[in-house]
Amino acid sequence: MAFRTPSTTDTSSQDNAIRGTNDDAVTSKLSAVNTGYINDIFVKYFVKRPSKRPPIINRGSYVRNTGLDILITKFLEVGGEKLKKQIVSLGAGSDTRYFHFKNTLRKFHKYFEIDFPEITSKKVAIILRNKDLSHLIGTKMQIGKGGTEIYAPDYCLISGDLREWEDNLVPRLEEHGFNRSIPTLFLSECVLIYMDPIDSNKIVQWVGDNMKVAMFIVFEQILPNDPFGSVMLQNLRAVNIELRGIYAYPDLQSQKDRYLRRGWTHAEAVDINEIHDRHIDSNELSRISKLEFLDELEEWRLLATHYCIAWAYTVKDAKDKSLFDHVKFVNYERTENLSYLTYV
Repeated sequence: MAFRTPSTTDTSSQDNAIRGTNDDAVTSKLSAVNTGYINDIFVKYFVKRPSKRPPIINRGSYVRNTGLDILITKFLEVGGEKLKKQIVSLGAGSDTRYFHFKNTLRKFHKYFEIDFPEITSKKVAIILRNKDLSHLIGTKMQIGKGGTEIYAPDYCLISGDLREWEDNLVPRLEEHGFNRSIPTLFLSECVLIYMDPIDSNKIVQWVGDNMKVAMFIVFEQILPNDPFGSVMLQNLRAVNIELRGIYAYPDLQSQKDRYLRRGWTHAEAVDINEIHDRHIDSNELSRISKLEFLDELEEWRLLATHYCIAWAYTVKDAKDKSLFDHVKFVNYERTENLSYLTYV
């Protein structure tokens, strides 16, 4: 499939619209936190005007966050605490995982975040204003590039454009301690899908070619061609947001093939329905069902079918393959009626 090359005007206006999705995402997460779905004591610092989201959005934020945290936590457990590991969050926005993991004593060697300078400058300012955040980074924190970047022993916030991955961002990462030889997790939450596949594929290819041991986790939309998917895309276009990658990777199999066709060792992909129904403990489902009434079951099912989490790993040495055997979701046997868990 051919992909239209946007003009400079198109790119600039759409970049602005994409940057605006950060505010929506973090506001939705705070709504889920305030309603009791998620435990995150740091997200409040990144929201100026909190807004209560509908139950269906809160449920989606919960499953998204829980599913990603399950896999990320299992990655951090790979090889035990003695094995150095690093995380690179692509288009990190106002994500608070570094602070949450640091506060809960999750061990990692270094946590890198990358985003547009318009986003990172706001994050730097928020961190400097709030001691709960700056204290976790530590006293060795340094500010760079006109207040758009942070450098610290275990945290690095870098400003840049992911479309300039190899020429610009890789050298910047390595300048601040990025290590190609240790296990590395690359995280993308609705980021690669905004990019032209030519650009996003370059990142996946570079990681596969240059990292000794690496894992990729993505959360993004799928199924653009059915009625619900078509409406979803129309709604996004109405606010000048184009999912440039969705037709290249429109379903679960193609999400896996993104990595397998580039020589990665293993790949998996599941939609949000499956994570909700099979991979979250029944006690948790029962707990969140009591938080608020969800009467949009059919809409929830449709929405959850159109989002997925995909993950893949690549290893250069076959003996390292066993490191990732447990980085997957647990399958829970259900004896309960899931409709009951959804509607209580």
